[in-house]
Amino acid sequence: MNTTTKATALVTGGSRGIGAATSRELAARGYRVAVNYFSRRDAADQVVKLIEADGGEAFAIQADVSDPVQAADLFGQAAADGRLDVLVCNAGARFVPAPVQSLTWDDFRTKVTDELASVYTLTQQALRLMAAQGHGRIVYVSSAVADGPPAPGMAAHGTAKAALNTFARFVAHEAGPLGVTVNVVAPGYVRTEASAHMPQEFQQRLARNTPLGRVAEAEDVARAIAMLVGEEAAFVTGEVLTVDGGHGVARR
Repeated sequence: MNTTTKATALVTGGSRGIGAATSRELAARGYRVAVNYFSRRDAADQVVKLIEADGGEAFAIQADVSDPVQAADLFGQAAADGRLDVLVCNAGARFVPAPVQSLTWDDFRTKVTDELASVYTLTQQALRLMAAQGHGRIVYVSSAVADGPPAPGMAAHGTAKAALNTFARFVAHEAGPLGVTVNVVAPGYVRTEASAHMPQEFQQRLARNTPLGRVAEAEDVARAIAMLVGEEAAFVTGEVLTVDGGHGVARR
């Protein structure tokens, strides 16, 4: 496949965890991948090197996707040849778990606002370009926490992700006539660098309560994203796909 004809994918928060695994998975499936990062240039460069070592094509772009100006510039760089086939919005707003009674309004509002800001400008840009192309795939990375509290202190995070899920359904409704599908993946607990501090006892308890018998790896989520952007899911849009090994089913 020539570079000029290779489909292009932009993965936000693509330097670590789920984003890094998704960048590598899409590259392995033939996409030219724009790996967005916020602060860890070294991590993004490492993802690009791993992709290139496997025969793929990728490049790193720094941007704070919650900033409209930076997000628009990021999109322009990722789609420099006027083409973008896949947008994976994985970068989310940071937060510190806190119970509602001690959670300040500013912290709650910031989490919810920044979560939506991290996808809003990129979504608008993608819809304009993908409409002109007549095709495209958008996937948002949410969380199973949107369906209910797994533990105290998650109100801001869960509310932000629930808002993201709802936003995605409205976008899907408007994007369908343009030839664009819009879906969400909602992982449960995923073993990544960011979650490495979780005690082994906690992870073992999760695995015992999960029908598939283990906790998720970043690659599990990446493969689900790759499925949603592939032809196998060409008639799937407006869906929230939970990726938790059945843990939510067992919890109910």
